[in-house]
Amino acid sequence: MADEKDFAPDSLEEVFTSIDVVPVQMARDLLEQAGFECWIFDDASSRMLGTTAAIPARLMVHAARAAEARDRLKELGFGD
Repeated sequence: MADEKDFAPDSLEEVFTSIDVVPVQMARDLLEQAGFECWIFDDASSRMLGTTAAIPARLMVHAARAAEARDRLKELGFGD
């Protein structure tokens, strides 16, 4: 069972954002298939406001695996 501290906001790090929730969901699915535990933050807010950049959807992973997740996403065509 996961420890409660594993879900503290300071133990998570943003690895991908978009004002369109669809690519964020796709990135999450790809990372989960690769064994990462992922969460999407602010997806409802992003959808409510449409395509404004006010509140982008954010893909979060455990901070300890953030660099690895970013590298994986770049390999898959997400990010810079």
